Amino acid sequence: MVATPSGSTCVVCGVALPSATATGRPRRTCSDKCRSRARRDRERQTARSTARQAGRCETALAGHACDRPAAFVLVVDGTEMKVCRTCREPTLALLVGQGVGATAIEVRAVTAERMAPAPDSSPSRTVKVLLIEDDDRVSSALVPAMQRRGFDIRCAATGKDGLRDARLHDFDVVLLDLGLPDMDGIEVLRRLNRTCDTPVIVVTARSEESARILGLSSGAADYLVKPYDFGELIVRIRKAVRAKTPLPGVYEDAVLRVDLLRREVHVGGHAVALTSQEFKVLTLLIQSPGVPVATETIHAHLTRSDTAAARQSRLVTVYIGMLRNKISVSPLGRDLIVNVRGIGYSYQPPRTPATTSRIGYSHADRFLATPNPQTGPHDHSA
Repeated sequence: MVATPSGSTCVVCGVALPSATATGRPRRTCSDKCRSRARRDRERQTARSTARQAGRCETALAGHACDRPAAFVLVVDGTEMKVCRTCREPTLALLVGQGVGATAIEVRAVTAERMAPAPDSSPSRTVKVLLIEDDDRVSSALVPAMQRRGFDIRCAATGKDGLRDARLHDFDVVLLDLGLPDMDGIEVLRRLNRTCDTPVIVVTARSEESARILGLSSGAADYLVKPYDFGELIVRIRKAVRAKTPLPGVYEDAVLRVDLLRREVHVGGHAVALTSQEFKVLTLLIQSPGVPVATETIHAHLTRSDTAAARQSRLVTVYIGMLRNKISVSPLGRDLIVNVRGIGYSYQPPRTPATTSRIGYSHADRFLATPNPQTGPHDHSA
């Protein structure tokens, strides 16, 4: 003989359970309606678990299961759900409409996961490096070491020679020392950014915070302080080269979709018309999501004219403002472009799940209540 424990509540609505007889299984629901809903929830969870294992879409909008091949994984508060390309936008809009912030939603491609390169693997092609360094001891040690790693490296001992080599040859990355005999290294950096789009890594003994901020705000892709580890230098070079590599035909995340060939932009499923200059700014920012892009770099991407820093900043601010206004056509597009003080701007895709409060009894709530095979079901009773 089993009785319902005193003080138990319904697993569906939370209402206190009525007293039960001393026989039979303990009650878990307060009424037939809640019992039917609990049964439907169990069936949905079973169907989703089966779909997840089979790589199928798990959505059941308007009471109909999709069951198409899954293309994306939506993650909210640690809970995963696979969706197809057709159901992706309606599901995102549903979640946002129920109060989930765009930055709380992470979207990953099922079949196009980004693979990190092996730390010590050789480059797939020969990477051409320009070293602007006046210290012969550094050059004589660095050149053979990089050649053994498969890099094609050329040296320049002065700023003038370095600028000439950068104009005459096509390099993948420039390593620039700031302590040059004929020119200030920051001025060399600015001229490089005005004349070419090759990423520049500053390698210098200047370790002060003000020096690092000045270097990055002047257009450096990275900043490395001497003495540095050779392995770290190689990793930073490859990172800069990857950032320069042209994007595939389509960039896509939880909010933004950019077709680079058709020059089409969609934010939260809404088409957004951009001017050619606005499109240039957006494509530059999405090349390295989450990484600050210097104001001078953005200006150089728009025009090669040599203008004062204040005028550059005003021009970039105008284009950033127009771009922000247009991508804010959808609530999903707000706060995608952020100002990095003292450096420039950064595109921040919604990739970091944030803790959100319970949304309510709805499709979105059922999604959040779906057990995660990795983390287990969420406990919303607290």
